[in-house]
Amino acid sequence: MNLKRHIPLFLKQIVYESKSYRRNPAAAFFTLVFPLLFLFMLRIFGNDFVEIDGGSVSRATKYIPMITAFSVIGSSYTGIAMTLTINRDIGVLKRYKGTPLPLMIFLLGKITHNTIVSFVLAVIIALIAFFAFDVGLPRNSIAPFFLTMILGAATFTSLGIAFTSLIPNSDAAAPMVNASIIPLMFISDIFIPMDSAPIWLNSVAQIFPVRPFSLLLQEAYSPFSSGSLNNPGNYLILFAWLAIGLITSLKFFSWEPRR
Repeated sequence: MNLKRHIPLFLKQIVYESKSYRRNPAAAFFTLVFPLLFLFMLRIFGNDFVEIDGGSVSRATKYIPMITAFSVIGSSYTGIAMTLTINRDIGVLKRYKGTPLPLMIFLLGKITHNTIVSFVLAVIIALIAFFAFDVGLPRNSIAPFFLTMILGAATFTSLGIAFTSLIPNSDAAAPMVNASIIPLMFISDIFIPMDSAPIWLNSVAQIFPVRPFSLLLQEAYSPFSSGSLNNPGNYLILFAWLAIGLITSLKFFSWEPRR
């Protein structure tokens, strides 16, 4: 496929995705509200100092990267998998199939739009944390932060699209999607720190993309970070899962309801 010839179609698809997103205020509302609820709970439980690699930081500085990771994964992986499954069941995707829109352009449009939404969400969380909790912005690590956000959002969106090939119908979407991601969050420095976890459990978590994404965000927010692209292995893991998501989506994505 000549991608250069399809650039105008790709840009139009991004515009369409943006309009569809704005016309679904409930989805946009919950995308923003959930991280704000976590920030509110953080305020309730106090903002004393805790230890991280390099020294002591406020509790907010430690947990804001985890909240950001949770929000981005929810927006890209969970949201896209459920939405696509519902649209597939009600025939929306089948109508796409009858248009000249290539599957690759459809997927790239979805991934690009969700990456933009996730990035904006992360910026909103960072600004609220800065003004409400005195959490420093990742100024010294702006390049790693940008790369982590773009790569992470694209990876989880592609995996969310790929996962729809395993979901039989919209009724099964929520339990299957949550069952595939929530256990990983518990062992990947999202809900609870894994400093005292067994080595084997951390090794298992490191295979999947959630933990590398969370660790890269924590490093970007750390005031003790050098600001360089440290831990290239974590980026390679995300790149590998992005490739897996894209290849699986291209091979197994279905426009029509499953029988």
